[in-house]
Formats: sequence, C-alpha cells, structure tokens
Amino acid sequence: MAKILIVDDQKSVLLTLEALLIKDNHLVTACMNSIDALDKLTNEHFDLMITDAIMPGGATGYALIRTVRSNPQLAHLPVILLTGKREKADIERGIESGANDYVVKPVDPELLSAKIQNLLAKTEKDTAHFVEAPVHAKAEWETKTEIMAVSELGMTIKSNIPMPLGMVTRISSSLYEDIGISKVPLRITACEETKTATETFYKIQVHFVGLTEKELTPLRLWIRSKKTF
Repeated sequence: MAKILIVDDQKSVLLTLEALLIKDNHLVTACMNSIDALDKLTNEHFDLMITDAIMPGGATGYALIRTVRSNPQLAHLPVILLTGKREKADIERGIESGANDYVVKPVDPELLSAKIQNLLAKTEKDTAHFVEAPVHAKAEWETKTEIMAVSELGMTIKSNIPMPLGMVTRISSSLYEDIGISKVPLRITACEETKTATETFYKIQVHFVGLTEKELTPLRLWIRSKKTF
C-alpha cells in the first residue's frame, strides 16, 4: 500500500484513477491543479505522484515535475506523467522534465498498476509477475552487453560494468526490429552484481519509458511466442 497524489484538471479522470488505485489498496489524494498539488507535497508525504501533462491556466504537468525535481526533499519522488498525446516528442519532453514513466489516456488499468508497483518496488522480486522470454541478443551500451530477458515492462540486461539507478539511456539491438517496437528510452531500476564460477557481471533491470499502447501489442505477442511451457 502506498500514498499516491493524483493531479488532473478533469474530475472524471481523477475519479477513474482514484477507483483504480483504491482497488489496489493505495491511499489516494486528488488535486485539480499544480498549485494545490505543490501545497500537498510540501505538507504531506507521498510515495508516488501521477500528474496530467496539460492543465488550465498555463500550468503543465511538465512544469510541476520540474518544480518537484528542483526541491531536494521531493527530488526522488517517483512520478508518472499522464497525457492524451502519443507523439514521441511529448514522450521525450516528459522524460526531460524528470518523469519516471509515461501513461497515455485512456489508461490501461493493468499497465498503470504494473508501472506503479514497479516504481515503488525495491527488489527484483516485485517484477516477477511479468512473463519473461529468455533471449541472447547482442546490444551496444557503452560496452558490449547482452539482453537476457524481455517483459512488457522492460528488459534484463547483462553488462560487465555497473550502471547508476535512475539513469535514462538507450541501447542499440536488432531485437527491437524482431519484436516490432521502436528504440524507446530505458530507465535503469536495478543493478545487481552477480558472480558465477567463471565470471562476474552486473544484472541490470531497465524499464521502457514512453512505450506506446500500439507497440505493446507486438511486444506481448512476441513474448508469448518465446514463452516456454
């Protein structure tokens, strides 16, 4: 259970989000503008914030996130940007403003729930409910890396160097074409040193940032085709 702040100028959206979050046993506080949201954030503790990208009066979710990131006490608050826009430029803008992830309206309840859970999670075990397809695909990431597994949420990557948590990056791999998705940004959520009898490497968990609803379909189909029974 987490305490979540939701910010949207549409009451219908707030009610929908509130119902979804309460169903997952979260405590929810709703605001209809960024001014009220900042007041709540200043006076109360929250585990996560979901904010609309565009709100009336010239205030935007992007500006709200930048303000949050500039406050040392709030800088590490997980943030999901909610918007009706699907263009890559808007996704990039959300990432640059400091959003941890991006959800397109209309909201997919299962996807939102999974993204919230994984932003709040502190161990790899919290992502175990996602079906992963084992793969051995080469990729470029400042050094030679190997993609070990793929899920709807992201990838498990094998690397010989550690990567800082929270960093947003990209990797190049033919696997994107095989799956049928674009080379979206990746946010590093976990980095664990792993030792075997023959080698020492880092197992890195990354989440897709801004993967569109349209791209989720081929990703799900690809994972199912690789799943072993």
